Amino acid sequence: MQFVVSYPKSGNTWVRLVAAAYTLSDDVLMESLRSPSASADLPASLQYTDVERYQYQTICPFPIDDINFPTEVRLRPAAMLVLNREKSLTTSQRPALIKSHHINGEVNNINLWNGGWAEHVVNPVRDPREVCCSFAAHREMSYMETAELMNDSTARMGEEDKRIHSLLTTWSTHVRSWLQEETMSVHTVQYEDLQADPVGEFYDILDFLEVEELTEERVEDAVERTRFDRMQDMEAEHGFHEATADQEQFFRSGQTEGWRDELPPDVARKIEEDHGDVMERLGYL
Repeated sequence: MQFVVSYPKSGNTWVRLVAAAYTLSDDVLMESLRSPSASADLPASLQYTDVERYQYQTICPFPIDDINFPTEVRLRPAAMLVLNREKSLTTSQRPALIKSHHINGEVNNINLWNGGWAEHVVNPVRDPREVCCSFAAHREMSYMETAELMNDSTARMGEEDKRIHSLLTTWSTHVRSWLQEETMSVHTVQYEDLQADPVGEFYDILDFLEVEELTEERVEDAVERTRFDRMQDMEAEHGFHEATADQEQFFRSGQTEGWRDELPPDVARKIEEDHGDVMERLGYL
């Protein structure tokens, strides 16, 4: 299986949108975005995740609501086999990318990832100050609350949308875990580079995913059809299935330097103090 794995609000959806646009015609892509049940190919494009309850309930003998996070982790290998079978039966689209926010690590000596079923991993990363701005809106939290969450070693996602939990830990730990991976095939790309050279960077991503007969012209077309302003217009008219119930807008700004005008100075300083080492490594400081 092929995954797009990132800390939240780092470009995960953008990567999956462009991959979908590369494969699907514009009519099918837009109809899929407007009506998620309308296209059999949509799950492979945008809706497949590794935290759906039914994946786990299928192989769990008791209600998912009754299990704790360590039990979710023990069930994960079998749940991923369920996901792999479903993906293979419901779509012929390639690449068929699966969304994940899990850290690359283990819980109680059980690895969250296995190279046996994680064939390729695209890993978008983004300036944590910009992540904070977007994540705060996504979770309807203050900037400081979000910055504190981004430095919480126990942070998880899932409760707010009733899905299986994703283990985030801190932004630095999450990013470092994927940068240091040596056994799985991982392609790390910075959001800022995607903004600066989308055609070149997405070409490299699709090449990493071993897309056959890859052409720059088709990549350019896919990038054009998933422009941020176009996705904003689509969401304004039809909504978007990845938005949370309390979130005003999923496609919010897509900026790389917007934090300078938006983020309070004390929050920016906290993020820089909490994550300075990794930020320096990535050129954000």
